[in-house]
Amino acid sequence: MSEVFKVRRAYFEVDDLQLHYRFAGERERPALVLFHQSPSTSAMYAPLMERLANRFYLIAPDTPGFGNSDAFPGEADSVEILDYARAMQALIAGLGLAPCYIFGHHTGAAIAVQLEYSFAGTARAIALSGPTLLSEELKQNLPARATPIPLANDGSHLLAMWQRIREKDAAAPPELLQRELQSAFTCGDAYHASYSAVTRQDFAAQLRTIACPVLVYAGDADPLYDSVLPTVELLPRGVAGSLPGGERTYVCERQADIVAAKLADFFINCGK
Repeated sequence: MSEVFKVRRAYFEVDDLQLHYRFAGERERPALVLFHQSPSTSAMYAPLMERLANRFYLIAPDTPGFGNSDAFPGEADSVEILDYARAMQALIAGLGLAPCYIFGHHTGAAIAVQLEYSFAGTARAIALSGPTLLSEELKQNLPARATPIPLANDGSHLLAMWQRIREKDAAAPPELLQRELQSAFTCGDAYHASYSAVTRQDFAAQLRTIACPVLVYAGDADPLYDSVLPTVELLPRGVAGSLPGGERTYVCERQADIVAAKLADFFINCGK
């Protein structure tokens, strides 16, 4: 019978911010840090953590403003991807994890690249799911997809947000969509602010400087699927991966077995 690892939770303080994170596995194993998309939280990684904890020590933080982590002070829309990366680097350093493996999905991919660009040597290797190498059209349109929805006495804001979340993947189960809806309201302006920050990041220039091995993939129905090969071409040590057809935003949960196997194979073999 295979060993079952419980996903636990804790807090770490960075510059007066309390950062909430999930962790699993044995501390002696290689560390793997997981960065979530917006407006999700580290909860999206629970299935992956359960599957990977027999090989890695896993840390999945809620980035500032999301889940149970404090938001940055000041205006939300002034936040840059570098601010998220600094907080994540402080967490990684404070927990004594560097150099570690890093995985980022969508907004988390932007943070992962910024982290290694700004704090080179933090990552032993990186995996990116849905890389944020955005077309000009996406840069213009992406923030509008996260515009705050004002609360309404008749509750119509709930349906409006439900429809927005469901558009990301209509095949996702209702309990997953319900969790994401709750996350979207809980994070408030951080949802829109993170999307806006992604559009301002010079992702392409940063990719060219990443010296460690990087796996890049996306489901072929992911809005960022067309960014996979151009991202790999910019990376000194990039490699493209593939996923089963039809997967979109919630692939880390809907295809947890496949994604876990892909990550384990890449991180374990790139270190040999």
